[in-house]
Amino acid sequence: MVLGLFADWDCTVDERQLSSGDSLILYTDGVTESFHEDEEQFGEERLIDALRRHRELAAREMLAAVVREVQQFSPQEQQDDITLIAAKCRDGLR
Repeated sequence: MVLGLFADWDCTVDERQLSSGDSLILYTDGVTESFHEDEEQFGEERLIDALRRHRELAAREMLAAVVREVQQFSPQEQQDDITLIAAKCRDGLR
């Protein structure tokens, strides 16, 4: 769902506590809906797998690695934006 687009939006609001080592990743549909030449989408499972493979990297490097994987999966001209935002919780910080 697009954030902030609708004045009234029926949704569930919840809170989560991040612990040391946790990551919060926000992404646009341009990531998961990037198409392979056989019309297969990158999808959420590939995104999760890529994030897990690169989770030990700093946030900037992790996101760059994931974007490279999306671009390798979908080497043709991108039809939508690829936007990823990461927040990583480190020891002693909240």
